[in-house]
Amino acid sequence: VAFRVYLGHSVAPHELGAVYGIAELAARRGMEPIVSDRRWVPTAPPLRIVESLKGLNAFVVIATSSGSELEWVNTELVEALKLGLSSATVVSVIDSGVEPPATGKILTINRASLPETISETAATLEQLQMERNQKNLLAGLLLGGLAALLLASKD
Repeated sequence: VAFRVYLGHSVAPHELGAVYGIAELAARRGMEPIVSDRRWVPTAPPLRIVESLKGLNAFVVIATSSGSELEWVNTELVEALKLGLSSATVVSVIDSGVEPPATGKILTINRASLPETISETAATLEQLQMERNQKNLLAGLLLGGLAALLLASKD
């Protein structure tokens, strides 16, 4: 199962390239990035948005001081958390001065080097992906050990 990453963004139109740069780098690293549109009222996400928020492994908040869609991002994040997203897997990539969510990791956008910020974001997501894989491996080993014990006890 792919590592699903939702990219909630509040950026100016000319800054969307950075959002798609993060999505592209995440996809190259074996993740499934999801970038939503803003064709809905931020008070209640439509079913298509809710469906894309189900089963997420991480949520990236991308917010710049030029963005005007933080209300959408906050609505998406609240919905994702309601649907079971762990607050520890929220990564905020924000301009200094933008108020981040009260949860997760915070990365400040380096305006002098956007590629550095994109790379740091992708590395953070890769770390979360590795942690998930390790938990899944451990759970598999535990289940395998329990199955072996059950089979051995029948003899």
